[in-house]
Amino acid sequence: MRNNTTFHSRATLTWFTQWPMNMIRACLLAAFVLAGSAATANATDFKAGYAAYQRGDFTVAAKVWRSLAEAGDPKAQYNLGILFDQGKGVPQNRTEAVRWWRASAEGGFRQAQHNLGNAYISGDGVEQSYKDAAHWLQRASESGSNRSSYTLGKMYFYGLGVAIDVKRAVALFAAAANAGLEKAQYNLAKAYRDGDGVNQDPALSVKWFRRAAEQGYVKAQSHLATRYARGQGVDADLVEAFKWMSLAADQEHLQARENLRVLKARMTPEQRKEGKRRAANFAPVREDR
Repeated sequence: MRNNTTFHSRATLTWFTQWPMNMIRACLLAAFVLAGSAATANATDFKAGYAAYQRGDFTVAAKVWRSLAEAGDPKAQYNLGILFDQGKGVPQNRTEAVRWWRASAEGGFRQAQHNLGNAYISGDGVEQSYKDAAHWLQRASESGSNRSSYTLGKMYFYGLGVAIDVKRAVALFAAAANAGLEKAQYNLAKAYRDGDGVNQDPALSVKWFRRAAEQGYVKAQSHLATRYARGQGVDADLVEAFKWMSLAADQEHLQARENLRVLKARMTPEQRKEGKRRAANFAPVREDR
C-alpha cells in the first residue's frame, strides 16, 4: 500500500537539446577501444600500431595506421579517427576524425558507424543532422552494436531524425538491455513503469531497475530505492530502500540525498544500521556485452 511520504523523481530532460554539446559527446561517443584481434589488410603492421599505442608512442601508431588507412583498412581508418579525435600523435582535428570514421563506416566497421552517428547528433566535426545520425546508428545497430540500439531508441522515442515510434524505441531498449547495457535497462524500466510502448508492469519495471542498479547505475539505484520505499512492483522494504538510496546519494545524486533524509525519518536505528551494512557490502557487477 502506498504511504503518504513523497519520494521525488526528477523529470527527464529533453534528450540532446538541453545538454551541452561536450556532454552529449562524452556520453554518446563510442568508448575508445582499439580493436587489434581481427584480420586486417596487414595484421602484423596493425598490431605494431596497436603496440605503439599501448606504450604511449602515439606518433608511431598514427604513422602505421595512416599507411593502412590510406590503403583502405577499415580498422586502421577507425583507429586513425580515434587519434585525431583525441589529438594523440596528430593534431586534434574532429573533422579529420569524422572523415576517417566515415571511410571506416562505409567499409562496414560498426564502431565507426556508431561514432559517425553520434558525431551527427552533436554536430562535432560535421554539420548536425539527426537524419544522418539515425541512418548510421541503424546500420551499427543491425551489425550488433548495443550502444547504437540504445541511442537509436532514444531518437525514436523523441522523434529526432525519424518519426516518433515509442514501441520501436522500447524494442530497441529491450535489445540493448538484454545484452547488458545499463542505460537501456534503466530506460526499459521506465517504459514498464509508465506504460510507454508496453503494457504497464510494475514488477518488470523493478526487474530492469534492479539490473541496472546492480551494475552501479546511479539513476536506477535511486528509482529502485523509491520502488522499495513505496512498495510498487515489489514488497515494501525500508532497509532495501535505504541501501539503494544511500548508494545513489554517495554518487552525488541530489534527489537521492533528499529522499534519503526523508527515508531515515521513517526508520528505526536498527533498520538504518542494517541498511548501511548492506550498502557497505555492495559491489557493482558489470554484465558482459
